[in-house]
Amino acid sequence: MLRYSDGTMADSADELILKMQHLEAQARATQEAKAARGGLERLKGQAQKLAWKTQAEVDALEKVRDEGEARLEELKKDGVQSHEAQEYVKVKAAIDDAAKRLVRARAQLNFALDRMGDVERREYQAFHAEVRAETHGQLAEDPTFKGSA
Repeated sequence: MLRYSDGTMADSADELILKMQHLEAQARATQEAKAARGGLERLKGQAQKLAWKTQAEVDALEKVRDEGEARLEELKKDGVQSHEAQEYVKVKAAIDDAAKRLVRARAQLNFALDRMGDVERREYQAFHAEVRAETHGQLAEDPTFKGSA
């Protein structure tokens, strides 16, 4: 006859079967949690590092673009003089380059944020697997629990 951790005895084979089912479910849920957490810290760190780096790049490119546009407005205010034409062309090229690089940087930032979202989803799944494992463990050890069909 099987004894529970509090010293009471199991009443029937059905209780023993139910206890074994809960222990199996606990083991499966524990494995799910471990698998879901596997490599998460490394992935989370990489995604955060990429997001921070890319956000800094986005900020710098936006600053270049904004300052360039402000300078173009200054040059256009009184009309572009011949001695300012070369500067106008350089500033316009810098703005165009910053705009192109900004598209790429924003896409990379979105990718990093998506990866961070995936990490959070996996952490959530691991947490729920851990809760299921704990619940099944408690149900397997509870001598007052009577299975219901």
